[in-house]
This record gives sequence, C-alpha cells and structure tokens, in this order.
Amino acid sequence: MPYVNALGYIGIGAKDLDAWQTFAAEILGLQVTRAADAENVDTLFLRMDARHHRIAVRGGEDELSYVGWEVADEAHLDAQVRELESAGVTVKENPQLADVRGVRRLVQFEDPAGFRLELFYGAATVSDPFVSPTGVRFITEDPEGRDLGLGHIVLVAPDTEKMVDFYLHTLGFKVSDYITFNPVVLTFTHVNPRHHSLAFGPASEGTKPFMDHFMLEVEGIDAVGRALDQVRAREISLTAALGRHTNDGMLSFYMKSPSGIGVEYGTEGKLIDDDAWTVTNWNTAAFWGHDRSHTH
Repeated sequence: MPYVNALGYIGIGAKDLDAWQTFAAEILGLQVTRAADAENVDTLFLRMDARHHRIAVRGGEDELSYVGWEVADEAHLDAQVRELESAGVTVKENPQLADVRGVRRLVQFEDPAGFRLELFYGAATVSDPFVSPTGVRFITEDPEGRDLGLGHIVLVAPDTEKMVDFYLHTLGFKVSDYITFNPVVLTFTHVNPRHHSLAFGPASEGTKPFMDHFMLEVEGIDAVGRALDQVRAREISLTAALGRHTNDGMLSFYMKSPSGIGVEYGTEGKLIDDDAWTVTNWNTAAFWGHDRSHTH
C-alpha cells in the first residue's frame, strides 16, 4: 500500500539570504523566522499554515538541498523503510537531523537521480495562527481537511524512466496524467487529492539533476494578481506570464527565486478523486497564457 501522503517540506540553499527574506515575505506572503538552526546554519524558516515551517532556506549553494515526504505515523514509516530496503535502497536513521527538522522521526535516502529525500512523521505544529505579511491564505488542505502538503515540485533528470519507476513502484505514487510535446513527455504524480505533488521532466545526458520549480497555491485570483503586480514593480524575473494549465487547471504565473529556482504561484488547482479519475495525455500545457516569450 502507498505510505507517503504529502509533500511535507523542502530545503533550499541560498547564497543571498537577505534577498530571500524579502522575496519570501513581500512577494510570496510567507511568514519568515530567521535563526540559526540546530546545525548552527543561518536559516529562514518559511511558514504557510499551522506547521512550524514548510520551506527552509539555508545559507549555502543555490540549489535544492532536500525534500521531505510525509507519512501518517511510525508504523507507516517503518513499513515504507522495509519496502525501500527490499528494493535495495540504503536508508539511514538520523535522530539528530529529526531534531533539526522538528519532526518525531526521520530517515534519509536518495532517489535514482541522487536527490536527497527524507521520510518523516510527526511534524512540528504551532498554536499561534499563521499571519501572512501580504494577507494571503495558502491551500495546504482540501475542503474536507485532508492534508495536501506544501504544493508541488518538478524534478528534472536525464533518466526520467528510472525516476518515475522508483516513485511509482517503490514509494507508491500514482500517475495523474501526462503532457507530451514530441518527443518530450512530462509525468505528473500524486499522493493525495492535490492533482500533483511531484512531476518529472527529462534532461539531456550529462545534465546535473535539478528542481525546475516548486508551486505554492493561494486562495483567490486577487492574491495571484497582487503578487504578479509586485513581481513586475520590483522587476523580479518573470519566467512565464499568467495562464491556466490544462491538466491541473491551475491559474498561475512563474518567477525566479533569489536562488534561481523557479516558483509557480497559482490558484484553483484541481483535486483528484482516485475512485473516479482517468489518466489522460495532454498535448499542451496551457489552455491559454503562460507565455514565455516576453518575460524578463
């Protein structure tokens, strides 16, 4: 059975934490706490809901540092570890790192492309209400209160087939659908009702695997529009103009973070009911918009 139920958190390295602090608070609307973490690294803890943080931006190289996938409880963690080890994956328990991340238990392993993954349960949750500096509300639960997680990420690596096989058959992710631009195929997968928590894109042989972007979903088109106004006013690099996706219906735009990693900022994402869902193969990524020719 599948055990992973949400994209719990991500860690990003950044050479310019000051720029990230401004970007996170004033553009994205995330609540920012800056402090040295338990490893004494200058860190921005970015909060978007009741969790202590969903994104940690740590001083270092501009790249994806780790991805935290959440399971429901300790039994599910142990069961997933057994499946990983039976598939030949090296899994390391790290109690000290669990304290750094603010979770009850955590194990580490790598996917076929070498991305550092963390499997955890018992994330730190705080009683103080989340207060966005820009007044936005982030969508991390569905209308029934089920956890949808942080949003989604898109990973790019040369051997996409091996990556997809690992996440589907070892970690139990489910295919949502595909978008095909001959000969390129993008694969979208889900672990809860959010249309996708993880998507895969191919890269040419020899390319270092990287995260293309992460997505944050907010409530309401006005929140997206106000953020877009700020992006234009501050001349932040806009990598795709406003548009609506075909497969998940997201109304969004794309921009570059201070680390160079892309950020999709959107609303109205589609939810999946596995009992009624049919996998399809779209021939384009957008019904309209997402123009990349006149961005800066």
